Amino acid sequence: MHVQAVKTGGIVSSVVLVGPDGESVPPVTRFLRYVLDSGRSPNTALAYGYDLRLVFEFFAERGIDWREFRPSLALELLGWLRRRPVRGPAQRLGLSSVGSGGRLLAPASVARVLAAVSSFYDWAIVAELVTGENPMRRRRDVALAMVAERHRPFMGNASRQQPVSREVRVRLPHRLPRPMSESEVTALLESMTCLRDLTMVLLMLDGALRPGEVLGLQLGDIAYGRRRVTIRKRDDHPRGVRAKSRHERVVDL
Repeated sequence: MHVQAVKTGGIVSSVVLVGPDGESVPPVTRFLRYVLDSGRSPNTALAYGYDLRLVFEFFAERGIDWREFRPSLALELLGWLRRRPVRGPAQRLGLSSVGSGGRLLAPASVARVLAAVSSFYDWAIVAELVTGENPMRRRRDVALAMVAERHRPFMGNASRQQPVSREVRVRLPHRLPRPMSESEVTALLESMTCLRDLTMVLLMLDGALRPGEVLGLQLGDIAYGRRRVTIRKRDDHPRGVRAKSRHERVVDL
């Protein structure tokens, strides 16, 4: 199986999961169409496609129809993913698990696949393709609500947003960020020969802008006299670049 992205004018217009027979996998293709139609980024649709490709490879290996997926099979999927070798290079420096077939999927990658499965079956239930409850059962996590470092909504305990966790999950280590040293930052800035590139890097460094937010800036968003930049949600970038956040904000430099 492989994931195929169709581009129109340089922008991803559809994402398709192609099966071993060269035909698209209908339920996954419909789900990925829904992801794009709901306004999410093409990169999100691609990530869902790659994650669900692994899941449907598991179904094919076990001879299971995707509509027969149950919580007990979710436990088997977890073990299958933890022993799954990967061919691509590691995206994070550090130690990784290695099996007889090579480097294995990282715990964070396994957790992302399980989250994709949960979202897929949530959609399938709404689309009336399956009946019953989501195989990736979720429950309210009381312990997570008491974690001090967890993001808390503005309304505090009065908010409707309740922390939940899936019963089939992977325990992930809380890693520290990997900041660049002062010498590395200086070397990066001194290597810039184009003022445009230097401006983009400084906006990310001093203004904490994400790459998608910088690429989506227009001249009208910059108030030079006030040293202020307005971050707006846009979907009209010629190459399909989108900001991750949907919230517009003002950044003072």
